[in-house]
Amino acid sequence: MAIIQQGINGPFRGKVGSVIGYTLNGQNVMRSIGKRRTRPFTELELLNQAKMKVTSEYLGRIKPFVKFGYRTEAPNGSRIGAFQLAQSQVRKHALEIDSEGKPFVNPAKVLISKGKLEPPTNCSVKAEGNRLYFRWDYLKRGGYHRLLTLAYDGDSFRFFRDLGEERRNGADIWDLHNLDLLEQPLHVYAAFRDTITGEISDSVYCGAIEPSVPSVPDIDRSHPQTPPAPPSPPSGQYELAFPDR
Repeated sequence: MAIIQQGINGPFRGKVGSVIGYTLNGQNVMRSIGKRRTRPFTELELLNQAKMKVTSEYLGRIKPFVKFGYRTEAPNGSRIGAFQLAQSQVRKHALEIDSEGKPFVNPAKVLISKGKLEPPTNCSVKAEGNRLYFRWDYLKRGGYHRLLTLAYDGDSFRFFRDLGEERRNGADIWDLHNLDLLEQPLHVYAAFRDTITGEISDSVYCGAIEPSVPSVPDIDRSHPQTPPAPPSPPSGQYELAFPDR
C-alpha cells in the first residue's frame, strides 16, 4: 500500500504494483521492482561486482568521515549523496587490477574530501613514537584555513581530526595512541577547511606509515600483566571503535 502525500497528483510513499515511491535526499523518487535473474553473470559483470565490493569495503569503514569531506559537493536536495560521490571517485580513479585479475583500491589515489579550496602543497608526514609530524608549503594564501587529517589502515585503525593547525604555520603535530600496534601500513590524508564558511579542499595523500617491529619484552609469563587502558583521543579527534571480531 502507498500513501499519497500531496493530493492525487502529488508524490506517493510506498508500493503500488511493481513501483515503489520514496524520498531520496529531499527529492521524490520512483523505481520499479527488478525481476529475478535466471541467467549467469558474465565475466564483465562479475568484475564490476568485485569493484563495487572493494570500493564499499574501503570506504564503508570511514563513511562518517568521507561524508563530512564531501558534504559541500552534495548539499541538501542533491540527487547523489556525499558518500555516493566518494564511491564514484574511487571507482573512476583509484581502482587497479592485480596480477590475478582482481580489483583493489590504491589508497594513494583516493580522495577523502573534495571541494574548492586550495589543497595542501607538498604535504608530507612522518611518525615518531605516537606522534605524526606534518609539513607543507605555505603559498601566502588562505592562511587561516585549518588542517583536516585522516589516518586509516584500511581496516580497524582509523582516526579523524577536523581541527588541526592553520595553513600559514606550515607544520602540525598529531598525537595518536597505539601506533606501535599497527600491523599494516597506515595511510595518511590531509586537506584544508574554512571553519567560517564550511568550505573544504580536495584531500592529498601524505604517505604511509609502516608498522614498526616491536621488541619482545622479557617478562615472567607465569605472572601475566594486565595491559593499561588506552588514553582517550585528544580534543578535535575522533575514533571509531568496534568490538573484536
